[in-house]
Amino acid sequence: MPESKTLYQQISQLVLPHAEEGKSLSPLTVVDDAALLIEKGLVVASGELGQIEKEHDLTNAKRISLHGKSVVPGLIDSHSHVVFAGERMDEMAMRARGDTYESIAQAGGGIVRSVSALESTSLDELVKEARKRIQHMKSLGVTTLEIKSGYGLSPRLEAKQLDAIEILARSEELDIRATILAHVIPKDQRNNRSNYVAEFLSKTLPDAAERSRVYYCDIFVESGAFTPEEATLIAHKAKELGLKLKLHVDQLHDGNGATLAANLGALSADHLEKTNLQGAQALAASNTIATILPGCGLFLGGENWPNARTLRDAGCSVAIATDCNPGSSMVMDLPLCGTMAATQCGLTLEEALWGITRGGAKALGLDDRGTLQVGERADFVVLNHPNWKSIFYTPGAAPIEQVILQGNAIYLSTP
Repeated sequence: MPESKTLYQQISQLVLPHAEEGKSLSPLTVVDDAALLIEKGLVVASGELGQIEKEHDLTNAKRISLHGKSVVPGLIDSHSHVVFAGERMDEMAMRARGDTYESIAQAGGGIVRSVSALESTSLDELVKEARKRIQHMKSLGVTTLEIKSGYGLSPRLEAKQLDAIEILARSEELDIRATILAHVIPKDQRNNRSNYVAEFLSKTLPDAAERSRVYYCDIFVESGAFTPEEATLIAHKAKELGLKLKLHVDQLHDGNGATLAANLGALSADHLEKTNLQGAQALAASNTIATILPGCGLFLGGENWPNARTLRDAGCSVAIATDCNPGSSMVMDLPLCGTMAATQCGLTLEEALWGITRGGAKALGLDDRGTLQVGERADFVVLNHPNWKSIFYTPGAAPIEQVILQGNAIYLSTP
């Protein structure tokens, strides 16, 4: 009889995040001397080896020993901009001399430079450069990756960016999900904002919604970007077109963006560096996921760390993502972001692990991954260490040994 199941055994610690984060400082279960039984890319059983052997016929199962390594679910990066053209290293140097993100943008830098680079870069080159970043993220345990547009600022260039994301989604060995992003209003159209918003509503958004790989609409609500009123118009149109909603809010100023996201029924509110307590409470009451992006704190410096402890204490569920982008977070390392969430943003290690697994899944509205429970996708990461906390203990050098997507290895470390 052919093998129909695969049993991963001799797992020192198997981490099973809870489906809901709740109020616990440890929103996960850790099973010692564990095993993971998979079939056809799905989890059949997870837990103690002895219990699985009692409850399942393993006569023809393929057994794979992990020799005392630990296992966590596949990591889920729910907020990234990894498809972009050009570099903005000089802006990093300017910030180190005292310039701010806002002052650089006002002087002609920032997002508009990425738009210009996108215009002059071929689709093939755009895909090639993004593929390198994605391969690196995969080697660090990412099995599901959200990628935004937003560096086009016109229907034609937004379509070009989405074309690149779709090519990558079809060809890369991880689950890539695209987002159409209402990022900023071009400088030359800010005196006629209503026309730009109207074009986004009538052209850019419907074109994106027709694509099979575009699942979400995101809106940057901030001074210099979109107003709450404009964001509300875009949100309603996006929902009408069948797209799920995400919002960039309260990054540079407290603009009551978290409350807006909650009121609009967004899947997630992202950034939240300046969110007030009322906004945090609104998110908690609405079940909108609070997504923090510690890479921005690392990259921008100063007081740019979100207060995840306040969010959790208010009752929010907190996801963690990289926000990988050329201007404010050139960070491709999701485990590192988890470490920073604990050391700089107030989370426990258990909350941080939840945030880069089940939290990311919830921020994307995905119920088929992130906990390694029965029936879920068999997406998981084998760590070259018996203790799961090792994923955070060596910042920038997480001990990733294998990355498995739906039961198939998509990354194996070289000895």
